[in-house]
Amino acid sequence: MSVEQEISEFIEAHSDVEIVEVLIADMNGIFRGKQIPLSGLKRLATKGIPFPITTPFLTTNGANAEAISEEYGSDPDRICMPVPGSLKLMPWTERKSAQIIVTMREPDGTPFFMDPRSVLDRVLKRFAADGLHPVVALEYEFFLFEAGSVPPVPVSPPNGMAAAGGANCYNMDVFYDFEALMREIEDTCRAQGLDIIGLVCEYGNGQFEVNLNHTDDVERACDDALALKRVVKSVALKHGLLASFMAKPRFDEVGNGLHAHVSILDDKGNNIFGAEGDGEKRLQNAIGGLLTTMADATAIFAPNANSYRRFDPDWFAPVVPNWGENNRRLSVRLPLSGPKNRRFEHRVCGADVCPHLVVAAILAGAHHGLTHDLDPGPELGEFDAVDFKNVLPPRWRMALDRFEKSKVMREYLGDDFVDLYQQVRRDEEEEFHRQISQWDYEQYLRVI
Repeated sequence: MSVEQEISEFIEAHSDVEIVEVLIADMNGIFRGKQIPLSGLKRLATKGIPFPITTPFLTTNGANAEAISEEYGSDPDRICMPVPGSLKLMPWTERKSAQIIVTMREPDGTPFFMDPRSVLDRVLKRFAADGLHPVVALEYEFFLFEAGSVPPVPVSPPNGMAAAGGANCYNMDVFYDFEALMREIEDTCRAQGLDIIGLVCEYGNGQFEVNLNHTDDVERACDDALALKRVVKSVALKHGLLASFMAKPRFDEVGNGLHAHVSILDDKGNNIFGAEGDGEKRLQNAIGGLLTTMADATAIFAPNANSYRRFDPDWFAPVVPNWGENNRRLSVRLPLSGPKNRRFEHRVCGADVCPHLVVAAILAGAHHGLTHDLDPGPELGEFDAVDFKNVLPPRWRMALDRFEKSKVMREYLGDDFVDLYQQVRRDEEEEFHRQISQWDYEQYLRVI
């Protein structure tokens, strides 16, 4: 079905929609957008809608980076075209509203190099050229906090029960404390066509995990991941709560992760990792590429200042490039599986990432390993402890230095993307470094 037909049918079926939100994903994993009336959809289908060229590469707080002001300071518009299948109702709003995702184009109609969907598409084309088709499933962790609390305060049960202290991992009583909220999240995801297959009470106090089903439509999987975050945050706000996907919102709790499960199919739909003969070898080659490029891609996996606070081995965050079967201490875990669903689970990222860029970087590593026959090195067993040597870049600037110099990331993601991404992030890093925090005053103001 064409976008024009999709929009015409939507207008006919939902003529009472008052507002349509036009959304574009940026490199921070945040939807930026505009509101248009329902009548504006028909023009959007054929003419697109203009957004400033810097929209996909704004800083996390939505500013233009000073480092690129000379080159992009005039901020000309680029036309953004709708993504097929992304027009959905927004059940959480007071006015009947809908949303649609768009992607930025160059004046000649080609994809804009900084649009996260374009970066991912570039990597997927490398797989397609080899007759390979990735399958992806994404899992998010998030915390629920009392709205307006800074520092954030873990949520109290809305049913009046006393808060249960401790981790409460997989505690069904705690889950049912928030049954109304969880049910509305599930219902809203269903209404938006988001295929979630699980909601669980996670390890942190007030922490939950939500899982999306696997799909071979990788771009759609990443669009859905951002849409899922929007659903969770919007429904929580409707219930008077803050849902946060911040990587490390509290120093005394675990962080929020994004885990990516990846398998790869051939042109016949067979899982190459489960194939008789060379399946395990190809899986290990892919893992070899992941481990080889993991430090290079850390600036994608940990995109902001808070991301690096999550890299704490005492709180289960993977900080060493390693791999093995059924061991959650590891960066790349091989879950229990059979030949049809043989896959790896990439566990490095925080939940604060842009899913399109993360999946692009993960797939780039896997493809690099497959095409260069890379060996991942010794496998760790399911009860083995981690030797904390050769850790990933533990600080933001170190990660950016590694990313900027990475030949593999440049080959797969593009020189133009790598150069601009690291420029924007360095601007943010410098701004963060200049801040004087409350901790500085508590430690130094009187004694020095």
